[in-house]
Amino acid sequence: MAEPEASVAQNAFEEYEEILEEYQHREFIDHLKGPAVSMLVHIVLVVLAFFLIVRTQKEVTSEIEISIEEMEIKEIEPKLLEELQELEELAEQVVPTVSVPDIPTEASEEVVADTDFAEEMAGADEVTDLTDILSVKPSTRALKIPGMIANRTGKARTAALRQHGGSGDTEKAVMNALRWLKKQQKGDGSWTQTQSDAMTGLALLAFLAHGETPDSEEFGMTVQKAMEYLSRKVMSTSRIGGRGYEHGIVAYALGEAYALTRLPFLKPPLEKALDVIIRGQQPDTGGWDYSYAKGKRWDLSVAGWQVQALKAGYVAGATNDGLFEAMDKSTDFLKNVCYRGGKFGYSSPGSGSWGMQGAGTLCLQLLGEGRSAEAQAGVRNIDQNRSESIEWKPDGNHGFYNWYYETQAMFHGGRTPFRKWNQNFSRVLIRNQKRDGHWEAPLPKGRDAHEYNAVYDTCLAALSLQVYYRYLPSYKMPKPTAHKQETSTIFDLGDDDLGLEIDID
Repeated sequence: MAEPEASVAQNAFEEYEEILEEYQHREFIDHLKGPAVSMLVHIVLVVLAFFLIVRTQKEVTSEIEISIEEMEIKEIEPKLLEELQELEELAEQVVPTVSVPDIPTEASEEVVADTDFAEEMAGADEVTDLTDILSVKPSTRALKIPGMIANRTGKARTAALRQHGGSGDTEKAVMNALRWLKKQQKGDGSWTQTQSDAMTGLALLAFLAHGETPDSEEFGMTVQKAMEYLSRKVMSTSRIGGRGYEHGIVAYALGEAYALTRLPFLKPPLEKALDVIIRGQQPDTGGWDYSYAKGKRWDLSVAGWQVQALKAGYVAGATNDGLFEAMDKSTDFLKNVCYRGGKFGYSSPGSGSWGMQGAGTLCLQLLGEGRSAEAQAGVRNIDQNRSESIEWKPDGNHGFYNWYYETQAMFHGGRTPFRKWNQNFSRVLIRNQKRDGHWEAPLPKGRDAHEYNAVYDTCLAALSLQVYYRYLPSYKMPKPTAHKQETSTIFDLGDDDLGLEIDID
């Protein structure tokens, strides 16, 4: 007989808490070993110095009389070794007191997402009657690219920033944003009173994009608390939020967190979150809808976050059953919802908002299909109709949502189109950052701001300005696992437009 659902959830949560406690114990031991080893070294040096002094004071008549046999310390050595052994064992035996907050043993009630938040994510989308659908072939599987996040720290970040069009001004804007976000974090590790899970996921992504981990001097505690908040939230409920956006964002953040840190307590919640996404994929379309419904309606805005989460989980090394197949079906879905002129539909045939054009294009690029006709048409569409018309206007949060996707799509689309996009986009964003480091979109007349708006806008703006080093500017895949029919084009490193050297080791 199958165990009751509550019992299974309780066992999974207890296993997760054990992993978290073990991780915290190991962290304590690692910090303790340093001083212990230092003390051992000092004791040995003192003992050696003592016998050297005694030796120099003795009068000797010949070299034979000062042989090592005369200086043996066998009577002292056992006692000394015993003391040193006891001191060494002390570091291994000490068990830290781990404070773990009380978590409900039963799955908490699912929080229904704010309808307005879903509207912000989707944008305003009009349906156009277009029936000329591009024919597509079976897709190439999405692949893990080793080192794809290697540019996020140190000299590599500086070099990537300079090479791909960033500047001191863009990096200053990012740092000001991260410091503002740090100040807004709540005591439990989350952000904002409403939409806390989604906002915490976006904020964590912004810190991770800058290479910040729990070891970071300035933002380490901020990142640690955010990771623990999201991990506990996933392990204590069956699914995050109600519309699919929130769950996808949280899974995406956990994927990147595990990829960057390899902390063991992150893997169970990551794989649990990915399971929800894999099971929620529509078997017929390969897409996703609100609340992971399996009906005929599909939603590219919801799907965008699921695809990003799947790719992050795959890169991080998640071992979920069906992960690979879900990415394959995602590729088919994305191609099938791209219509004439590279225009992606939002929830039906036709042209969606600019956010949808960016989302469809970017997700294909992340899944290894950047050279596909659909992805390249998407880049041309944005390049020809958007790059020279970027402006700060009262359209609400839709602007930041659109720019988040469009900026990444153009970055992966090639050096020439990205340069054109970047020279306008980065100036607009930097010029409109508030003095304290945050962004907040101007709203249409008569429309009130949501409580989470400032955090939401700031996270998306920061992620957009981190595009220079967040991922390698490539959608190419390693040769050994590419499908045979695609190898000649996908693995070809000769991309004159990109002008980049890709590390495939």
